Amino acid sequence: MLWNNRVFIRMFAAYSLSTLGDWFDFIAVTMLLGYVWQADPMLMALLPLVYAGPGLVLGQVAGFLADRRNKLRLMIATDLCRALLTAAAVFAPDPAWLFGVMLLRSCAMAVNAPAQQALTRHVVPPEQLLRAASLNGTAYQLGKLLGPLLGGTMAAFVSPSACLIVNACSFLLSAAILSSAGNVEEARPAAAAQEERSGFGESWKEGWRILIRSRVLFASTLYSLIALMAVQLVDAQFVVILREKAPAHPELLGWKTSAIGLGALLTVTGLGRFREITAYGWVLGGGVLLIGGAFAWLGLYRPGSGIHWLLIAAFLAGVGTGLTSVGSAYLRQKETPKEAIGRVMGIFDSLTSAIFIAAPLLGGLLITAWGASLSFQRIGFLIAAIGAAGILLQRVIWRHRRTEAASVQVSAE
Repeated sequence: MLWNNRVFIRMFAAYSLSTLGDWFDFIAVTMLLGYVWQADPMLMALLPLVYAGPGLVLGQVAGFLADRRNKLRLMIATDLCRALLTAAAVFAPDPAWLFGVMLLRSCAMAVNAPAQQALTRHVVPPEQLLRAASLNGTAYQLGKLLGPLLGGTMAAFVSPSACLIVNACSFLLSAAILSSAGNVEEARPAAAAQEERSGFGESWKEGWRILIRSRVLFASTLYSLIALMAVQLVDAQFVVILREKAPAHPELLGWKTSAIGLGALLTVTGLGRFREITAYGWVLGGGVLLIGGAFAWLGLYRPGSGIHWLLIAAFLAGVGTGLTSVGSAYLRQKETPKEAIGRVMGIFDSLTSAIFIAAPLLGGLLITAWGASLSFQRIGFLIAAIGAAGILLQRVIWRHRRTEAASVQVSAE
């Protein structure tokens, strides 16, 4: 039973705490910039770069460290660093100071993420990986639901700095919980022990070789990146489409976030009931199809038709998000060799960071050129087509040996 896994349960508790704290932090930083310092749009546009930039630069180095160093100690060290840097952000006198501290903290996060994924692969048996991915997804979605609500209330009635203090404490508690796990023995095959004598360059190239030579990993990574690129074109533009479709309902922005979170939470909780996914096309392709359909739905919505239709679209997007997030996390955990998961995760993180930086900028240009409605329609149909291709061509992409009718066979525990 996964709940009897002492190390994973401590990892899960630490991750849940730090995730909730991160959403407090996000609210605090947004309010400091937007309301306290009255930052202009160009300055606000730098915020995604501060969060995603270090992952692009350091992701593959972090993956190398996760495979070579003690993963639990790396996680504890990065939690302590993030606690210290978050506390330093409380005293930020201006945006430049805040951005500098956030940039350093994102560097620590870039190291923490592959270490966590690699340690999960070492301490969780293969037959429990789907449940582990579902539990982590549940924690993330609960944090996304509760964090903005609690953090926004605290920031409004106390101060944004109070949210930063909460996040600093969450990192300290996370480090303390991980420290209680004790020593974790990591079984290493002889080939991995021999590889550890090589330098960073050779180890880095070996990580790319593993990714490229594994058809499932390579096809899934390429498919996920294409889908993510398409989604990120308009994902940051929800405020624009909602402002156009329902200008008298500014509260829809918060309701939309809750509807997406609810859809994703129900989905990842449902997936946690199963032991494995035997085919990836229906989960990944189906999730992308739902997200694309929801975006197109928003673009086609006629003002005055009833705001509940907008919330239904957001809920479906959340279901799709839950399927793709858990499915891709499970796939990388299951299909990557234990001794290389840090490097493969680091490569994936660096590539996704590049997309998180570039795609919103391109999406902004498309919104400006086409308008919000037409952009959501066209990009939504493009995303849906990518999802449908994942379902229809799953035997080609992932070389499934089972029939399509049984392609997502899962066995309940």
